Amino acid sequence: MSRVFIDRFNPGSLDRSMAAALEWIGAPTAIPAGARVFIKPNLTWRTPTPGVTVTPLFLRRLVEGLIPFTSNITVGESEGGQACFQAEDAFEQHGLYDLAAEYGIRVVNLSHDHQEQVTTVVAGRPVSVALPRLLLHDVDVFITVPVPKMHALTVASLGFKNQWGCLGDKMRVTQHPQFDRAIIAINRLVKTRFCIFDGTHVLDYTGPLMGEPVPMNLIVAGDDVGAASLACCAVMKLDPMSVPHHRVARREGMFPDSLAAVTCNRDPRELADRQFRLKRSSINYIQLAAFRTTWINRMFYDSTVADFLHEVLWFIRKNPFVSRLLYGRFGPGEARRGGW
Repeated sequence: MSRVFIDRFNPGSLDRSMAAALEWIGAPTAIPAGARVFIKPNLTWRTPTPGVTVTPLFLRRLVEGLIPFTSNITVGESEGGQACFQAEDAFEQHGLYDLAAEYGIRVVNLSHDHQEQVTTVVAGRPVSVALPRLLLHDVDVFITVPVPKMHALTVASLGFKNQWGCLGDKMRVTQHPQFDRAIIAINRLVKTRFCIFDGTHVLDYTGPLMGEPVPMNLIVAGDDVGAASLACCAVMKLDPMSVPHHRVARREGMFPDSLAAVTCNRDPRELADRQFRLKRSSINYIQLAAFRTTWINRMFYDSTVADFLHEVLWFIRKNPFVSRLLYGRFGPGEARRGGW
């Protein structure tokens, strides 16, 4: 059975909570001395943003918790989608270069690595993606560190979704129409081993860059990405099958049927004190059409009129009334200035 650790943590004693979580999910056994560990944090924006990006303290405590097992640790992320920010800016702002100086870990921009086209079969159909060679050939243990959040396009962003940032292509947005199968393919190809959620804040409503960050100080760690995601859904009171790529994952045997198939240190439902709900803004429905439909996606992102359409959007949203109408009560926010 898959194993999931879930609990509240006190920021002052997060190191002890992290150690307990790593022990519960079997990290000391799975990570032999010298093992090449890769950590994929959720760096959705250049600066630390509650409910949007991984918390620097959480990432630090994870690295410190892994150092006794191996010092061969790499942390990596790709450039922001549509080149809205450079990965190096996010690394600096989230304290990764400080961690590298202290512990000798590596920090890599996956967009700068050689990309290798690989194919696997998902839901009976071949799926091809270009992934960094590092992830395909030079990693023994892949650890994903997502931030639990609602998501305007995928319903929720949990354990599987974080690996979309493994694609080095800055214009990976053009691959959205095949997202549900592609994200499962990516997780299979990089062999996601451990999933450790930074639930310092959990983002409600629109996501992934706007919404209400709910303080929860929650750590959810699993030796299986599907099981950990299922536990997060229980905490958020979210139907896991409302997330389309979870349905694909279940068909592929990568998502448990229920919590009865998971060994937890405690029942995740004990921590479910808020109903998280997706509330799309007006512009989200335009984005959703481009997310799901190939020809609309190409029109907005890969056509002769794409730049013009984006310029029009930038222009009309300068009007506060129009901006409110498009983005809802949370507004576009600083992070949203990097894209739609």
